[in-house]
Amino acid sequence: MLVAQMVSVHVMAMRCAHHLAHAKDLAQHDSAARALGRLARTFPAQIDALNRHRSHGEPAITVQNVKVEDGGNAIVGNVTQHASVIVPDNNPASAARNAPKAVGSRRRRNSADARRDAQA
Repeated sequence: MLVAQMVSVHVMAMRCAHHLAHAKDLAQHDSAARALGRLARTFPAQIDALNRHRSHGEPAITVQNVKVEDGGNAIVGNVTQHASVIVPDNNPASAARNAPKAVGSRRRRNSADARRDAQA
């Protein structure tokens, strides 16, 4: 059934692409573009579902050997590096707070901040 759905999504995406290429006014163009975008997002999701079905839903397991010398530190798990800060993936909110600010970025100050600074 999934493969039949994928075929029909592909056929409809090609029809929408044809309608988009031959649109005569803005309304037809927007309608075809919106439909093509939705269908184009649906197809990769169907591919993922098919791959999960074929693998019987079993997650892939990766086994690696890691050697840590004396005095070294090791992190077990997924790690994402933000600028010069290394933060584990399990808490992305704290990573955003601790990440260094980009050069030239400034926070807009509202009137309450200005009054509080003036009183200090």
